[in-house]
Amino acid sequence: MKKITTFVLLALFTFHLTATGQNESSAGSLQSEPLVITDSSENSVTLDKLPERITFSGKASNLVADVLYMFPEAANRIVGVGNTDQFNGPFAALLDPDFDSKLFFEHSAGPEQLAASRPDLIILKNYLKSSLGDPLGQLDIPVLYLNLESPEFYEKDLRVLGEVFGNPGRAEQLISYYRKGISYVTERTSELTERPSVLFLYHSTKDGVAAFNTPPKEWIQTRMVEMAGGNPVWTDSHQGGNWSKVNMEQIAAWNPDQVYIVAYKENVDEVLSEMYSSPQWMEMKATRSGRIKAFPVDFYSWDQPDSRWILGLQWLGKMIHPELFGDLDIEQMTRSFFRDLYNLSDEQFNREIATRLGWTN
Repeated sequence: MKKITTFVLLALFTFHLTATGQNESSAGSLQSEPLVITDSSENSVTLDKLPERITFSGKASNLVADVLYMFPEAANRIVGVGNTDQFNGPFAALLDPDFDSKLFFEHSAGPEQLAASRPDLIILKNYLKSSLGDPLGQLDIPVLYLNLESPEFYEKDLRVLGEVFGNPGRAEQLISYYRKGISYVTERTSELTERPSVLFLYHSTKDGVAAFNTPPKEWIQTRMVEMAGGNPVWTDSHQGGNWSKVNMEQIAAWNPDQVYIVAYKENVDEVLSEMYSSPQWMEMKATRSGRIKAFPVDFYSWDQPDSRWILGLQWLGKMIHPELFGDLDIEQMTRSFFRDLYNLSDEQFNREIATRLGWTN
């Protein structure tokens, strides 16, 4: 290995690669005329032809990778890979038989290091525009940015990637899949007259100091709570653009009906256990009713603007309103997701996904 400084779910959701999508891909792969692609941030790049050497990097590389690899062309065109190991290993390694032969970059990789992969195109999360994108532009390397932070941006970003891979049919299939998943939840929750108060928390530990954090109002975690039929208690106090630390006094003041936690760089089940044994948490409604729950995690947590957020949304709907989702089989939903979006076999799912989720027979 080379290194450089470093989802019964209803049959409605059954989703397959179609011959149409594959044929469009093949036609696209022969395209040799120049094309202009404009991303969701209105940044445009002009390419002589479809990019054959794609690199991605940055702190959110796992989010970018999992969207790219929903396109069947990705494995053959990706040459440079950011660090996608969030806690449970790199999911992309399961999808790409040549993964170990890529050039690998740590989060801190600079423009010159990324340029070493000789890319036709670099794809980054949008927060990296000033720190990486602008310097890469000075090196005459085309850069596109993905937002991914809301269902609306997810659709826009998928269409951009459909252009990048010359496979707009696949992009529209994916968009349809996500729309159906959203509708499955929101058609049941949109007319609710009573919504439990819900708190979403990200638990982090830095330099031995633990903290709870809430997401911004517009991020996908907040939108998921709303779509799943909950009332997010933190949004009035958090209008900013990043995670915001919250203390126990404020959590106690909110005293939510339900709490959902994630922990990206540590074992979330251990965090959950500590919360249930904490004297401070034992005084709260959610603890006494057993309604503090951890988001599922396979390679990555299901709450993030990773491809798995559609799993997280449906899981969350069932957790918040189990009476509305008695027909939802979480395991079948998950198995279908990985089969239809990533072409994982049942054997691969059982070995790599079910085991990480703690689903053992």
